Amino acid sequence: MGEGRLAGRRVLVMGASAGIGRVVAQQLCAAGARVAFAARRQEVCAEAAAEVAGESVALACDVTDEEQCRQVVEAAVAALGGLDDVVFSTGAISLVALDQADAGWWRRTFETNVMGAALLTKYALPHVKERPGSFVYLSSISSIGAVWPGLGVYTATKAALNRMVETWRVEHPEVGFVRVFVGPTDDAGTGTEFDPTAVEHMARWADLGVASGAMDSPESIADAVELVLGSDARIADVTVIPKDPPRPWTGVPAGELPLA
Repeated sequence: MGEGRLAGRRVLVMGASAGIGRVVAQQLCAAGARVAFAARRQEVCAEAAAEVAGESVALACDVTDEEQCRQVVEAAVAALGGLDDVVFSTGAISLVALDQADAGWWRRTFETNVMGAALLTKYALPHVKERPGSFVYLSSISSIGAVWPGLGVYTATKAALNRMVETWRVEHPEVGFVRVFVGPTDDAGTGTEFDPTAVEHMARWADLGVASGAMDSPESIADAVELVLGSDARIADVTVIPKDPPRPWTGVPAGELPLA
């Protein structure tokens, strides 16, 4: 068993193949947790797990598939000998004007950001309740506060995720349900789908008080997750605030924005 402040904890990290999720899974593993790295690309998860010392397993799961959500939980429980915590880092960002967003845009984003989180929680809950442990979900600062035009499909899904987490808390108060509010992040690893119709709306971000450019780092978000799982206190929400001020909108092509 590994040594460290999280020694003995068994954690499933979704979205662990790249970006934030990869760094979170690796940092938890280095802190002594036994970690299941999971994402659609199992081979990439295996590469990520091999980069850090500790006990780990690589698993495959597309969170838009309910049966795969059930199977990945069962596989993590079997490999780790149980399950104490789940980190949901998987996400899909959709940059498109609302009047151009058809059912496909909405379906893809909701199935990943909301339904995936809901189904994974459903199947993992009986195991996490045994400790009881915590579920940690990466939300977004774009889902609260200033409105981010051009990002409405994505922000709607994160707002739905927020409300769902609040409901989980009330229905199962013995379990921790934690939202980590994340801003635009360098090398976030989150899948981004971009439509040019978003650009004219995004050009208004500065006037609306919306910041762009790299604000957070994957490491700072991993620090927040480790703090949550390693604390004896029941933590509800964490907002990751960077030390350096955010860069203002500079007209960078939307497809290059490091959003999360």
